[in-house]
Order: sequence, then C-alpha cells, then structure tokens
Amino acid sequence: MSVTYSDVAVALGRPITDTNEQAQVAWWISSAELQIKSRLGDTDLLDQDVLKFVVVEAVAAKAQNPEGAASETIDDYTYRLPAETRRVTILDEWWNMLDPNAGSGAFSVRATFTPDTSDPFWLDWS
Repeated sequence: MSVTYSDVAVALGRPITDTNEQAQVAWWISSAELQIKSRLGDTDLLDQDVLKFVVVEAVAAKAQNPEGAASETIDDYTYRLPAETRRVTILDEWWNMLDPNAGSGAFSVRATFTPDTSDPFWLDWS
C-alpha cells in the first residue's frame, strides 16, 4: 500500500502544493501506518483498500485540525476544550474496519466450569 499526500489532497478537496505541508502530510501518513502496524502486525496482510481508506481519512482529519483543538459553543459563548491529542488518531470505527474480528474493543468474560470429579465433595447432579 502506498498512500501519498496526493491521496490526502483528494480527501481534503484541495491541492497540497507547499513542500513543507507535503512533508508534514507524509510524516502523518507514516505515523498512521506505524500505529496500525504496531497494533495489527504486517500491514500487507490487511485489506489494502480498507487500509488506504483509513490512513487517508485519519491524515485528512489531522490536516483539518492539526492542533487537535476542540471547542463547544453554547448560546453566545465558545468553550475552548483542551486538545485530546496532537497525533494522528485512528477512530474506533476505523480500527473495526481494519480488523473486523476484533469486535468493539470492549472485552467480555465468559464463565466456564470444569468439575473436578476426583474431589470427594463434588456432587454429580446429573
């Protein structure tokens, strides 16, 4: 898979002509790919179309809000919220697209019981 700043430019709907911005977007692409590789392993084993979509969308989101700033407007006042992250963020829904068998990210515990029938206190209710 090879994502370039041109792919991100298409997602943004504008050209990326400044060489500094091209370098920054290339760095963000590498950052997104590294996050995916560190969590899911060899990226060549993933669906390449999904992988490209996720990397492009994550980098485009970062390009639209490079500081990671957030705000909330209530009536006439805007609250500036602290930045959650200053890195490329891959949303949970994108992780699920990359690894559909992983579920929602939450875990479940399923109780199992194997009786020790050699225990003299074991009562066989069958």
